[in-house]
Amino acid sequence: MVKSESLSCPVSNLTAQSNLRKRRNGPSLVPYLFIFPFVLFFIILFVGPAFYSLYLSFFRYAGYGESVWVGLDNYRAVLQYNIFWIALKNIFFYWMAHAIPMMALAFGLAVLVNSKLARYRNVFKPLIYMPQIIATVAAALIFQNFFGTQYGILNRILGAEIPWLSDMDLARWVIVIFLIWRGLGYWFVIFLAGLTSINPEIMEAATVDGATAWRRMVYVTIPLMRNSFLFAFVVDGVVTLRLFAEPNILVGKAGALASVQVAPVLNLVIEYIRSARFGMAAATGWILFLVIAIISWLQFRLFRQEEG
Repeated sequence: MVKSESLSCPVSNLTAQSNLRKRRNGPSLVPYLFIFPFVLFFIILFVGPAFYSLYLSFFRYAGYGESVWVGLDNYRAVLQYNIFWIALKNIFFYWMAHAIPMMALAFGLAVLVNSKLARYRNVFKPLIYMPQIIATVAAALIFQNFFGTQYGILNRILGAEIPWLSDMDLARWVIVIFLIWRGLGYWFVIFLAGLTSINPEIMEAATVDGATAWRRMVYVTIPLMRNSFLFAFVVDGVVTLRLFAEPNILVGKAGALASVQVAPVLNLVIEYIRSARFGMAAATGWILFLVIAIISWLQFRLFRQEEG
């Protein structure tokens, strides 16, 4: 007993001295030094340009010479421009048409792979996620070869010449299919992570209480996955509403942007920049930002009401 006490005293003294030294020296600066480069570049490359674009949206500026204060005229001009509303309708169509089917498929695949009935899950996981790691341009070229009118694989299988990418009504649905195919693997991984984080004892308790598989899914699994669903719908909404590359690569020809019938809002920003109307481009970008912020806020409110 004497030896154990003699050994414990130095340890306790060292701990007390270490705590006293920490209190004297104050909080460590090492963690802040690690995040300082990110914060610095975030301010220089994002916060600074964002505030400058907000400032620029109140001016008429051609990229050179003097800028002229116009107040809210740029915003009025954008909101009165018919092409803006067509582009806004396009991105809302892409979002509403692909979000629910993609999330349902991703969640269903995650449930299947996570279940005890699934075999070879280590094979299915990378196969489902594979479209996500393919570059957007390469994936769009794959879809162009698949949906081509004369030499497309699908038309050869069907023995027809359906204008999938030249008929804009059909092209809109090809873009939707492309978005589902590309995003399915990412949200599959997110939902699979959410499912694996659920305590299995909860499911066992529900089974003991007599809950069927369907009731466990509706009343246990889905409520516990609420945060995962919120994250998925908010992030997917943000990504889709600022869509740019997918429709332009699929439908655009010879380096040109996609036609108005399928063009997203960011096409309008590019057109304003090409015509040296930087104030109008900045105003369009900030209007799109406000639309995305309102949609995200509404989604948060909706999920909170369901939770309450």
